[in-house]
Amino acid sequence: MKVSYLCFASSAFSVLTTIASPLSQKRACQHGPTSRNCWGNYDILTDYYTTWPNTGRTVEYTWRVTNQTMALDGKERIVLAVNGQYPGPAIEANWGDNIVVHVYNDLQHNGTSIHWHGVRHLNNAEADGAVAVVQCPIAPGDHYTYRWKATQYGTSWWHSHFSLQYSEGVHGPIIIHGPASANYDVDLGPIMLTDWWHTPVFKLAEKALTDNLGLPPLPDNGLINGKNTYLGKGTRFETKFTAGKKHRLRIINSGSDVTFRFSIDGHKLKVIAMDWVPIEPYETTNILVSVGQRYDVIVEANAEPGDYWMRAVPQASCLTPNYQGFDIRGIIRYDPNSKEDPKTLPWDIRDACEDEPDSKLIPVVPKAVGSSALTRNFDANLLPLANGELALRWFINSNHYSPLTTEPSLKLGLDANSASMPPSYIAQEVPQKDKFIYFVVQSLLPLAHPFHLHGHDFYLLTRGRGRYLSSGLLQPLRINNPVRRDVVLLPATGYIVIAFKSDNPGTWLMHCHIAFHLHGGLALQVIERKSEWPGIFGDNKAEMDRVCANWAKYDPLKGKME
Repeated sequence: MKVSYLCFASSAFSVLTTIASPLSQKRACQHGPTSRNCWGNYDILTDYYTTWPNTGRTVEYTWRVTNQTMALDGKERIVLAVNGQYPGPAIEANWGDNIVVHVYNDLQHNGTSIHWHGVRHLNNAEADGAVAVVQCPIAPGDHYTYRWKATQYGTSWWHSHFSLQYSEGVHGPIIIHGPASANYDVDLGPIMLTDWWHTPVFKLAEKALTDNLGLPPLPDNGLINGKNTYLGKGTRFETKFTAGKKHRLRIINSGSDVTFRFSIDGHKLKVIAMDWVPIEPYETTNILVSVGQRYDVIVEANAEPGDYWMRAVPQASCLTPNYQGFDIRGIIRYDPNSKEDPKTLPWDIRDACEDEPDSKLIPVVPKAVGSSALTRNFDANLLPLANGELALRWFINSNHYSPLTTEPSLKLGLDANSASMPPSYIAQEVPQKDKFIYFVVQSLLPLAHPFHLHGHDFYLLTRGRGRYLSSGLLQPLRINNPVRRDVVLLPATGYIVIAFKSDNPGTWLMHCHIAFHLHGGLALQVIERKSEWPGIFGDNKAEMDRVCANWAKYDPLKGKME
């Protein structure tokens, strides 16, 4: 990693007290254990959608994506790794820093890309990394450089957005240091929860669509920060608590299918953020984390010193009862020299497939939602293809998402600005500027779906079971400071109504974050303010064309999604 400064800083935080161009008149205060709400000339109440620091600092990484043999849970298999690591390297920066990542594809038989989950990329959609949306895959032997600014702060993750590749290992955490809504002493960093298969998921995906009624294959195990045991081999993840101190943990579900319930025996969790959004703190014994979601929690080491289990329990009600036998645990040690397995008991927790209660997820920076300038309705269903194949595929409003990897929509829009997108892109045109757009997403199938929108935080206006508007009466919408995030769990046999502001020109993917469902076509594209694209993205067109030309030379599938 290379870091460039306009002014040298001896710690991760001191650079923020010397911001060259403060955007407020607040008196600077030092961010610390008793003042986590402060951040130089900014604080936890700063509206990060319109205002952020300009640190003048660039954090730069060089990554190589390779095939590696690893035994993450004691059983060897080929892993697609970044810089030989699983999870991959952490992006760590300060709010307002510039991020530059050079990605080299050293894989033998795969293209690749990197998506920065939940990052807004304001007027910078070309950095989003979604294949067939903003870029072609990076061909083996090729490279691409991503550049973006950390206008948000908190916890997220990066991952490949090509086929099922992130399920094979191409993912890692993002930590952007900034203010927090509660004080803590120690930042213990990311806790990445991942489901894990011993057979490459590329081999399992098509079998699931043909032989398993579209349900994802049952994983063999689960990992915490890339570790667990299996049949007596492997090691568990461990971390240390200091008695009397408050510890921040950044919980990330970087899995492909499983919804986890996270807890620590004998310790309560104070929840301070969901996805990139700081919230009013609340306490709980456990927290449900669906695929793609993040929660920042503070845990006070106020229990009897000893060893305690950290638990990631798959929720059978989201999946099948077979998950109840899984043993996905890490260890909290007060004494780092201890080698004993904990003997602690879990909290009494019910199994459920639903997000944290909306009433508890109150954003610190309040926002209100205006009336809809455009409303779209989407029905998700699992159907056989019309060509007679036995395989099932996901459809939205009778359309199956199957864009060409050689023709990303951003490139199509720049090549012929007046042309419409092909039907297989399920493109939703949003020409309005700075207006609220409402999406109603529903499915009557008994499967929950974690839906994610790129390029925006969205507002969750309502959700429920059954069909939305089935009675002809509009269900009440919460428009005053509703839940705001980038992944929400669509209930089984239910609906969600979300809204976002059309304040970010580009092409943005909205999809189910269960990797197997996305692979099966459960996605659509938001084509936002296309008339403005040439003036915003034209300078990057030559590099986009270069990457696409190299991919077209290599691609054995001639643009078809794997």
